[in-house]
Amino acid sequence: SSTEKSTNTITVTVDATDEGSGISSYIYELGYTSDFSNESNIITEITTYGETYTFEELNQNQTYYVRITAVDGAGNRASCITEAIKTDILTLTEEKIELDRTYGKDGEGVAYFVLNDEELENDGYYLQHQVYSSIEEYDETWSTNVIDPDEDTGLYTVSGLSEGDIIITRVYDGTNADENNTYKTTVVPELEEFAYIDSEGNTYTEPATGTSYDTTVVYNDYETVYYDDGSTSQELVGTAYIPAGFKVAVSSITNKIENGLVIEDESGNQYVWIPVEDAIYDGKTAISSTYKPMARLQSGNTSYYEGILYNFSGVNSSLISSNNLLGTNNRREPSLVTGSSNYSWSYTVGSMYDVTNYSTLNGLTVTSVVDSSTTTITSVTTMGQYLNEKYTEMVTSVEKYGGFYVGRYETSVSDGVVSSTADQTPMASINWYNMYLYQDNSYSSNPYYGSTSVVSSMIWGSQWDAMLNYILQGTDNTRVTQIRGNHSGSRASTGEWASDIMNNIFDLSSNVREWTSEAYSSTLRTSCGGYYNAADTYASSDRVYYTPTYTNYGIGSRLTLYIR
Repeated sequence: SSTEKSTNTITVTVDATDEGSGISSYIYELGYTSDFSNESNIITEITTYGETYTFEELNQNQTYYVRITAVDGAGNRASCITEAIKTDILTLTEEKIELDRTYGKDGEGVAYFVLNDEELENDGYYLQHQVYSSIEEYDETWSTNVIDPDEDTGLYTVSGLSEGDIIITRVYDGTNADENNTYKTTVVPELEEFAYIDSEGNTYTEPATGTSYDTTVVYNDYETVYYDDGSTSQELVGTAYIPAGFKVAVSSITNKIENGLVIEDESGNQYVWIPVEDAIYDGKTAISSTYKPMARLQSGNTSYYEGILYNFSGVNSSLISSNNLLGTNNRREPSLVTGSSNYSWSYTVGSMYDVTNYSTLNGLTVTSVVDSSTTTITSVTTMGQYLNEKYTEMVTSVEKYGGFYVGRYETSVSDGVVSSTADQTPMASINWYNMYLYQDNSYSSNPYYGSTSVVSSMIWGSQWDAMLNYILQGTDNTRVTQIRGNHSGSRASTGEWASDIMNNIFDLSSNVREWTSEAYSSTLRTSCGGYYNAADTYASSDRVYYTPTYTNYGIGSRLTLYIR
């Protein structure tokens, strides 16, 4: 026989043969001594047909013996007893536990830890933790606060934190802790804070007396440049626009454009700025790794736009096809879906989907940025016109301001009122038409109904691609095409899974798929990303297509905002 051991397990493998009746079973017995004649010395006994067995939940640094008995088909037995097996000692240093990142507001903070040792990462080890407001409260007897690691990343999550809290963590294997009771003390660093900003760039926790926040202001992002002579300067590395009535992040984990600049409205809804360097195709430059526009003029039109869409592979993206134009049976926007060859926003033919469901969107109204005319949805024809006007309105805003905002979290909804907040149930089991309605700012229950600073809508396919192209430029670029996050088999609350965060945006690759306004074929709308099913193999860069009347527990959506 052969054996393997860890701090709390012993695995025994036996090699026995019987040329007559064959081996019918094995009996594995565990004891503290080699005297198995006394039953009181036997800790555990198991009969199995397997040639390998693992004893679990053992004590560290403890000597054990194993007796293996092979039983043949005729009932004959042969036994052997192993030599003494001493389980390993769990001996660590404080550096084995590392704080990966923190998120959330004071009182709602989340800290993610990782075990900084390859031998510990995937070998049944956990973290125990205690949280105190002062080190004097530390309880040496410990508690049973055990954290399981995230299957994707090995991250351990501690939540409900306030700034300045002291987190005590130690490695635990389900039975034993480090023999020296080595633990790591972590003081929770700054958590997320938001402040109003004025036109001079000054920030205020509360509106300052006599200061107006009713206009959209420029947010300039600087980084410090260090020179050989010891001097420094501030270099402008990005610009965003903070809509009137919104606060901007002032903590370092959420205030940098390259990492995901976060804003928050008065209701706590949060959005991340997506910078878009080239919103509109110039008609001549080859689309490449450095030039990725999101829209172009519609063929034969000098005022209205259509989407440019991309494929993603690894940390790269490429133009999906020159054939993805309005009028073709491919991915396209803006477009109706009518069950027939109506591959544009202009209604010509078909009797299904948008033709029979436009009434859900009755009354949505948009004022054209092209000629100031007003379009209200009252028919499938006006629905198509509405989609066309809304798409051009969005592209025009992105071109003017150099970006747009995307919901930090999957959209949730309560009584028809949508939100983009953490720890909520994602909007799902609703068809595309209702999801579109709830997220559109011209719907009377939308939180931005009547807003003079922003327009809200369901995310377009080209906005989704612009978001991923932005993420590809940063440190989270490898996550775009990885299967990440909640594929546990159960739908989670928004923002619950630490492994699915990209540039401060949560759940792009998992939890629920997300409807977009992109059309495909004659009968389908596009959803993006993966969902919670354990067998799901889709990442944030993948698309799945459904008829717009389809409802499912695992299909939601995501809000976008663009500036008026």
